[in-house]
Amino acid sequence: MDLLRTTILLLHPIAALALVWMFVRQRRWREQSKLLRGNQRKQGLTDHEATGEWMVRATIGVIGLAFAAQIARASIDGANWNEYIVPDHFHGWVGFLGLILMLTLRKHGRTTSRLKDSGESFARSKQMHGKISDVMLLLVIIHAFLGFLYLLKIL
Repeated sequence: MDLLRTTILLLHPIAALALVWMFVRQRRWREQSKLLRGNQRKQGLTDHEATGEWMVRATIGVIGLAFAAQIARASIDGANWNEYIVPDHFHGWVGFLGLILMLTLRKHGRTTSRLKDSGESFARSKQMHGKISDVMLLLVIIHAFLGFLYLLKIL
């Protein structure tokens, strides 16, 4: 039973690490965009936007996976699932903050794209998109560390 419990509990952090890797890769667009020109830049921007949309869905999926793992953990431990599903630690609550920031990041990305396509000034929206990304990276690092500590506690 311990192997099953451990495997289930590791699904969320493994999926989250893959998402963090994608997030760091996605942030490289800032540097890449300065080097690309013409059709390569247009294709790179299209890829950046599509990956950003995918990452929002993946973030929701990773959070859902955390809840599913907690429900499975409760079942394995013979506990009531609502004792495990409500976060009783900072790591759990910060996950919701991360989702809000991810949705805000997407909103500013979409706004930047819309303003650029319409020929309007998009510098402020683009700057906010970048700053939110910077804050998110810091929070992701803190969140991952706290998650590691929490995982040690429950395993």
